[in-house]
Amino acid sequence: MANFILKQLQTSVARYRHLGIERSNAWAGQTAAGLKPGSILDVGCGDGAMLARYFKAMPREYYGVEGAPDHVAAAEQRGMKVASFDLNGRWPYPDNKFEVVFSSQVIEHIHNTRLFVEEMFRVLKPGGTAIVTSENLCSLLNCSALLLGYTPFSLMQVCGRFYGNPLGLHYGEPIAEHVPIDHPAFSGVAGHIRILTVRQAKEIFAQAGFEVDAHSVSILPLPDGVSRFLEKFIRERGHYLNIRARKPDKI
Repeated sequence: MANFILKQLQTSVARYRHLGIERSNAWAGQTAAGLKPGSILDVGCGDGAMLARYFKAMPREYYGVEGAPDHVAAAEQRGMKVASFDLNGRWPYPDNKFEVVFSSQVIEHIHNTRLFVEEMFRVLKPGGTAIVTSENLCSLLNCSALLLGYTPFSLMQVCGRFYGNPLGLHYGEPIAEHVPIDHPAFSGVAGHIRILTVRQAKEIFAQAGFEVDAHSVSILPLPDGVSRFLEKFIRERGHYLNIRARKPDKI
């Protein structure tokens, strides 16, 4: 009986989780498309489908960063110029190159978070915008897990398997990775390294020089309608972190 109830709860949360991440993706994609950039860099672009669906026409200069070879090939077929390199180091782009830097669900995989944000700032043109999504360490769901003595849901994934929280939907299960464990890109794919809070994200981006706004959406495990109402009053307990950071016109 207990297992049945747990499964039903997990199924409900999974549905609300899907709605939440779609809302986060939609916010990010619509924000990027609304800026009408002539040049954009999608960091962790995958096959390019997630962001491309929000553009009526491809930007003039459409660059991507991706480590998985099959995803690289698919993104290039969309007309993207894709590079593969370690995102913990310097990026192979000149200063002030892009109008928008976009990165969805990537920053939590990075060891050198501060350099990652500083490189975003460097390659953006003055007045350019960084749009970043991630998960939120201080979400209601993650805080609830800690109170129970469990690993926060956002930190369960470790090198291809989920550990530390029996309430997690995929607890103990393997997860398919797009690169083998000995591939140089594996460390940036197979687990969440650092989950930021809303406040922490604001501080890191501000330290790099950005004018930054950050908020969260989807207060799991609450139903989506209830979450949407509460988000107006509680901007830091949603499970998904949305960051919009602008490089000043004059440095």
